Amino acid sequence: MPRLQEAWRPAVRYCAAVYLAIRLGLFLLSAAAWGLTSERASVEPNGKFVTLTNGWHNAITGWNKWDSLWFLHIAQHGYSPADASSAFFPAYPMLIRLVGYLCFGHLLVAAYIVSNGALLAALIVLYRLTEREHDTGTARRAVLYLSLFPTAFFLFDTYSEALFLLACVASFALARQRRWGWAAVAGIGATLTRSAGVAVVLALAAEAVHQAIEDRRAGVLPSSAASGPLLGVLVRRLTASVVPLAGIGGYLLFWQVRFGDWYRPIAVQKIYWDHVFSPPWRTLWEGMTLALRYGPDGGVGWLTLDFVLVAVGLLLAVWVTFRTRPVYAVYTWASILFFLSVAWAGRPLMSDPRYLVPIFPLVWPLARFGDKPGRHEAIVAVSAASMAIVGWLFVSSTLIF
Repeated sequence: MPRLQEAWRPAVRYCAAVYLAIRLGLFLLSAAAWGLTSERASVEPNGKFVTLTNGWHNAITGWNKWDSLWFLHIAQHGYSPADASSAFFPAYPMLIRLVGYLCFGHLLVAAYIVSNGALLAALIVLYRLTEREHDTGTARRAVLYLSLFPTAFFLFDTYSEALFLLACVASFALARQRRWGWAAVAGIGATLTRSAGVAVVLALAAEAVHQAIEDRRAGVLPSSAASGPLLGVLVRRLTASVVPLAGIGGYLLFWQVRFGDWYRPIAVQKIYWDHVFSPPWRTLWEGMTLALRYGPDGGVGWLTLDFVLVAVGLLLAVWVTFRTRPVYAVYTWASILFFLSVAWAGRPLMSDPRYLVPIFPLVWPLARFGDKPGRHEAIVAVSAASMAIVGWLFVSSTLIF
């Protein structure tokens, strides 16, 4: 046990320092944005605008908008077929409600505890996983770069991104340690948090096959009996990789049992959010076309921002494809293709920069590239400035979701 604690201590110490520094910076950013700009509040689930009041509390409450309001609404009132609550998966609001009992009913405080606790845990696990796949220097840079991604403030906010990140990185870390039972449990956490958790299922299946190939090549089993036992091990691992589908299945079953409409969480995407299926290449093409057409115009620079960040993500994904294990390449591309398959007519890439944040392998190429001092400082400077700008706009406007 002391040796295990010694192995984790550097990760905990470094990740805690990164988290606290950026968390404090975001609080200060929110306070400045409130004092220096005219904020427009988002709409609550009941259709009313949030009541705004002056005070230092805006350093915290200034981030509480859009999806955050829905999570708090579900935590307090539960799901209803009369609104769009079914679009939000249950893991995060359930945890908010549970922690809320310990916070004497203060659900916003509970939401911050859940998301920020999950974020810190996710950074620590990512540090250890990156250390295993690469080295300690890469692990430190990966944690820092992920925390400074232009839309990484959603990880610190009362959104479900941090919880989803924790479930995903934990599932892969456990699978890499060949602890497939626990990897499946973490995978269920991912699919109970977001529908994009299906990417975890595909990635775990790829890792199961990859490990079987490695075992065969390494001669782990006697050659005379390798095919039989190895096939059994592969089947068990593939079964574990499919188990996370129980998260999505359980949520749809809840809607069938409780409201008699298992299809509601799917249908609501078009009914309330105007999301439609679109081939990924069409979504990307339309996003690029709108960015080029309206990029120079005032007030619609979001179209360009969406495309630039997604394009950067795609370039990083190419490196992941050729320089990492298949499990990470499959997770990366499955996640990207998943969110590119859903588009909104007026802004095809809306929210996609936020969806990039939990795709943690995307920071590895940057972490490898930043092994030289000049490069490292440049990445930190550009990332920090970008997150400050985008975060400021999120707090002081309504156009980033």
